[in-house]
Amino acid sequence: MASSATRQLYIYQRLTSGNHISKSEIQEVFTVDARTAQRDFANIREFIADYLNDYNLEYDAKLHAYHLDNQGLGLSKAQCLALIKVLLASRSLARKELEPLIKKLVALLTASDQKDIKPIIQSELSQYVELSHLKDTKLLEAIYTFSKLILQKATITITYTTQRHKIVTRTVAPIALTFSDYYFYIVSYNYEFKKNIIYRLDRILDWSFASDEIPLNERMPFDIGNEKKKFQLMYPGKPITVQFKYTDIVEAALDKFPISRTIKKLGEQTFLLEVTTYDTGALMWFLSQKDMVTIINPPEFRQKMKETLQAMLANYTS
Repeated sequence: MASSATRQLYIYQRLTSGNHISKSEIQEVFTVDARTAQRDFANIREFIADYLNDYNLEYDAKLHAYHLDNQGLGLSKAQCLALIKVLLASRSLARKELEPLIKKLVALLTASDQKDIKPIIQSELSQYVELSHLKDTKLLEAIYTFSKLILQKATITITYTTQRHKIVTRTVAPIALTFSDYYFYIVSYNYEFKKNIIYRLDRILDWSFASDEIPLNERMPFDIGNEKKKFQLMYPGKPITVQFKYTDIVEAALDKFPISRTIKKLGEQTFLLEVTTYDTGALMWFLSQKDMVTIINPPEFRQKMKETLQAMLANYTS
């Protein structure tokens, strides 16, 4: 006959896996009487009350079985599905990192919830197209490492591949980690250039602690929550407030620029909007909107938009 410790470990494992378990199951599996099974559940309840204060052992009268109530601390199948959908849509991870992560999220659910979730995500997961340059990149480990470096206020030297595929070495002080449009970015203070610069995390080939620290009082402040509201495509540029006519679903433009407002309605689907942002990334977004955008103010930004469009047109006139 199995010992009481073996029986109670079995019960505990089944409960923490999200299962309902009855006294009759214990009696059948371990060939014990009802009183012994009841005593096992009593011991489990006492253990949970003493050491797992966020959980309760509940009895379901309809099923005649016990289950573990986590008082809302667990992950529901709806929450799990939402997280997986965001991960898949972001395309931010290589398949070799994404699949184990999704598997571990699903494993947090009960067996019945897992059966509900798996068919929903299977098709999208099988069709997942990873970004080609991420295949050999361990982003999850890098995200954790750089988050710790930010908290430590460390000064590091990185080996970095630029947009033009040039390998450079930079000594920086990481300030913030953020995500935008498929990629994770590290905002870092660069002492050589005396400003905060954004580095794409997957382009950092290597790093080490720098021999000389960048003094804390010489680093530029950076509020990731406030500044990210102004970034478009992670190109900071110069701060600017732009007024423009927008002919389409106005919420799409307002959502793209968190610091924004509608000045007035100009027509059936045309609005005069105002946004506060940075010029470089904003210009790129405005250009992506075809003829739905007309810049009104400031005049110098309107002129820059016009010159860019003329240069683009010149590419097709020869």
